[in-house]
Amino acid sequence: MSTLERWSLHLSALVMGLSGLLYGWLKYFHQRMGDFGPEPYALQGLAQHLHVLAGPLLVFTLGMLVRGHVLPAVRAGGRKGRATGLCLAGILAPMILAGYGMQVCVDPSWRKAFAWVHGPSALLFLLFYGVHLFRPRAYT
Repeated sequence: MSTLERWSLHLSALVMGLSGLLYGWLKYFHQRMGDFGPEPYALQGLAQHLHVLAGPLLVFTLGMLVRGHVLPAVRAGGRKGRATGLCLAGILAPMILAGYGMQVCVDPSWRKAFAWVHGPSALLFLLFYGVHLFRPRAYT
């Protein structure tokens, strides 16, 4: 995996993680009371837009990751980081598909169902990504 690929992955994961956590915090825990009831916080829209716009970048860099990191690791037969790597691979599909599902569904019940899949799977992704990142490197 090249240095450019590695840093683009880390940067896109950081932007997605921070913007997603900020958006979730503002949406679910930081509403303010307006004249006519609860209103969204002023930065909520900005956090959501940043999260949605950075999504394709993370998906693209994850695709580069398969060629530059996953396939060489599988071919080498190493065991370091394999458990967290497999957990990351398993979490990707529900996280990405539910994220896009929230954007395209208009039925509130489907949007809520996708949100309940996307939120926990994204938190698990961040957890396993952090563990996988800070373990001793098996492949550079």
